[in-house]
Amino acid sequence: MTPISRRSFNALTAGTVATLAAPAVLAQKPPIKLGVLLPLSGPLATLGNDVFRGFQLAQEWANAEGGVFGQPVEFVVGDVPSSTEAVSQATRLINKDGVKVICGSFASSISLPASQVAERNKVIYFEQGAVADDITKRGFKYLFRMIYPATELGAGAAQYAIDVMIPGCGLDLKTAKIAMLTEDSSYGASVAEGAKAYLAKKGAKLVDAASYSYKTTDMSSFVQRYKSMEPDIIILCQYAPDAILFARQAREAGLKFKGMIGTGAGHNVGDFADAIMDDVNGVFNAGTSVYINPKGLTPEAAALFKRFHAEHPKRFEGRAPSAHTGMGFTAMNLLLKRLLPAAGEMDVEKIRRAMLATDMPMGSTIVGWGVKFDPTSQNNTRAFPTYDQWRSRKIVTIGPEPFGLDKPVAMPLPDWGKRGAI
Repeated sequence: MTPISRRSFNALTAGTVATLAAPAVLAQKPPIKLGVLLPLSGPLATLGNDVFRGFQLAQEWANAEGGVFGQPVEFVVGDVPSSTEAVSQATRLINKDGVKVICGSFASSISLPASQVAERNKVIYFEQGAVADDITKRGFKYLFRMIYPATELGAGAAQYAIDVMIPGCGLDLKTAKIAMLTEDSSYGASVAEGAKAYLAKKGAKLVDAASYSYKTTDMSSFVQRYKSMEPDIIILCQYAPDAILFARQAREAGLKFKGMIGTGAGHNVGDFADAIMDDVNGVFNAGTSVYINPKGLTPEAAALFKRFHAEHPKRFEGRAPSAHTGMGFTAMNLLLKRLLPAAGEMDVEKIRRAMLATDMPMGSTIVGWGVKFDPTSQNNTRAFPTYDQWRSRKIVTIGPEPFGLDKPVAMPLPDWGKRGAI
């Protein structure tokens, strides 16, 4: 499944995605309408569509099992290619379609303005994947976030570079040269903030920290800059298109480094591996994974994990699930199977109270997270980054325990064109 054009998307949905996989008895009842805001076209469409696939699976499974409150679940979808459309689409979902809950939005630049509209209208905004710290620093009452903050993600990548990659490459912390390159939205800025703070705390040598627009079509200036600096470790925060672009241009220019670690988004998706083929092998990523060790999950979550991996390729033309599909599924499945039923009805205040009362231990979801929303920030305090490494063009989770499947390898990283055996 490839990202669809905005025109085709609008023609297909006409604003509303019909109820899927609902028994005939459900079709006779009025639907529960949920708003969905995602970038399904434009530069972020690859990952936006991945999240939507996760939403769809959760919706279809819930409807096949009787829906919510005995009613079918129906998505009212807003395509938000960039932050420009976020306010208008959120407003439409609330004022025209009357939704009480909006789920989205993957990208921090979309989540920030869209959640503000929801807050103003006293509508639940359930953020499944946008990590910028500022999203939950505004004291909003109706905004809940399932994923960890970006500064935690950046610090996690920096910690892995220091604790694992530098010694693994035979380097010394005092002399190892670290460079950091991030896209410049609130997502990249927050990741950079967290990484910088951790590196400074540990006395690491950060030789460069640069940023750019994820819409760029040329990364050669950064490649040449790093050829001159000769960093040992590169920490990256990129979306899929710019991650692929940087890797390709770095390969073409023969940029050498001993280790690379991404921070989700562009570096843990199949499109990245498909684009640079064997040269993806050995690359690390800090983020979220659906390829964890299921032995660390509760029995219920382990069964769901098995079903997710079995049915995803059947539903989506053989496509392997990405981390973003897993996060989308996790958030929507939680909403449909636990949060809304606990509320008892589509009443915003009751849903909010049900969310704040939720208490699920680590290992309760297919990505390993538990669920406990902080009463002040309303962040999920039991979400955490995992660590992955590409092997044979497939992502392998290597930590933390008990979710890792193997130990890290290929340190230092072989040169371009020599990673096929990893």
